[in-house]
Amino acid sequence: MSLALEWVKRMVKTINAWRGLLALTVVLFHANWVWIWDVACSGVTFFFIASSFLLSMRHPFDRLTPSSWGRFALNHAMRLYPLQWLGLLLLVLLALAFHVMEVNGGLLALNVLLLQAWSPVHEVHYSINSVTWYLSALLFCYLCYPLMSHVLRRWRLRYKVALIAVLVVVLGAILLPLDIPGREAVFVNPLSHIVDFTVGIALFHVYTILRQRCSRVSYHTATIIEVAAVMLLVIAVTINKATTWVKPWEDNILWMLPHAAIILSCALLNGQEGALGRLLLCRPLQWLGDISFEVYVLQNVAFLMCNYMLAPVFGHFGINVYGISLWFAVPLLIVMAWVVNRVFTRPVRRWLRGVLPASN
Repeated sequence: MSLALEWVKRMVKTINAWRGLLALTVVLFHANWVWIWDVACSGVTFFFIASSFLLSMRHPFDRLTPSSWGRFALNHAMRLYPLQWLGLLLLVLLALAFHVMEVNGGLLALNVLLLQAWSPVHEVHYSINSVTWYLSALLFCYLCYPLMSHVLRRWRLRYKVALIAVLVVVLGAILLPLDIPGREAVFVNPLSHIVDFTVGIALFHVYTILRQRCSRVSYHTATIIEVAAVMLLVIAVTINKATTWVKPWEDNILWMLPHAAIILSCALLNGQEGALGRLLLCRPLQWLGDISFEVYVLQNVAFLMCNYMLAPVFGHFGINVYGISLWFAVPLLIVMAWVVNRVFTRPVRRWLRGVLPASN
């Protein structure tokens, strides 16, 4: 393995721990920890920006051809579909077994194809496995990334920043007059997350400019940088909780700067982490990051199982007891995610690497 790939592998570990922690906050929010909403919601922005940043590092697309675009799209789509299909299958089987919902064929087809996030209707974009609207939006961003990378790599940083500013203004103008259902529809729509992907591409440009200046950083300086990046997120959360004027932008725009700062600090301090970075490299957080995809996708499966296993104990069959059963549902989810990662995700990805053409 080349030194460049070794560097990428280690850098991903730091960001991967963040991904695991933020995926867990999403689970806790869905388990009725409503006070954690801000961090959980911001995590979605982190996922998109981090994906684009890492893609810019691994797949620069200096030269774009239809075949390279097709190989990239196929490889990255097949990173999403198998677990999506497994999650759908488990939920449909549980729904039929527990008689909790009727499975609509049209909604099932949209979820199978990962097209549900395009609908502005709540019952569609949050249908069946509601959290996988994210995969639907991410699939679209993957399809757009090769062209975005090829074009934007030629732009100077100031032009990229100007483009982001324009996109943010447009998105803000769309969000401002909307009520909560309208903002929700914009939040899940794949087009709105093209902004996040553009931020990730520009962030990689910033990284290439700064990495030489940060080639030698002391432990204490690294710790200060890491704490400063996290404090931006703390400040954003505090502002959002203390005021109402930022509410129309809390789903998308508010979290871009703090999470961009966290991702950039992770990359710049690779190999010379401070206190927070070394904590992120510990094995438990790395393990959580490794199964974060499964934790996110399978959370509704674990909640449904927990609901119908524990509800009779409390004397009410079939009621929503997520809040009561949190300390049972989350361990169940973690174990389930680990098992699926080991016996399904990894073998499927190994098999796909052998049968799919390699990306550029």
